[in-house]
Amino acid sequence: MTTQAIKQKFLALRNGVIADTLRKAGMPYKVIFGLNVPQLAEIARGVTVDREVLAEQLWGDRDVRESRLLACWLFDPAPMPELRARSLMEDVQTREEADILAFRLLRRLPYAARLAEEMAADPRKLTAYAAEALARNLQG
Repeated sequence: MTTQAIKQKFLALRNGVIADTLRKAGMPYKVIFGLNVPQLAEIARGVTVDREVLAEQLWGDRDVRESRLLACWLFDPAPMPELRARSLMEDVQTREEADILAFRLLRRLPYAARLAEEMAADPRKLTAYAAEALARNLQG
């Protein structure tokens, strides 16, 4: 599956009401399709090849909300170096991204507890929030 095919799925599932609400709430993305979490999870289940490559491409698409969120489902925690995990946390743009990144990926990393503790003191508010989200996910 290509990023273009994924974006076609986003378009097919577009929810204008949710997209408009998120836009009015101040989401920083240029493009918001308004997909919900179950829809993103369903798309992720359909991606069977090149998941890591797609994850990196989607995460790199900072202008599309659903691209960033879907990437969280596609990243593989097994080979993820700690430096890359830190980089992802430092790159979050919204609390929603931080929450989904923590739940779908970061909590599954063998060094998650140390990462949460060390990144909690980061001066960047969203990075510190990502660390807090990770800590919450590790507790329960």
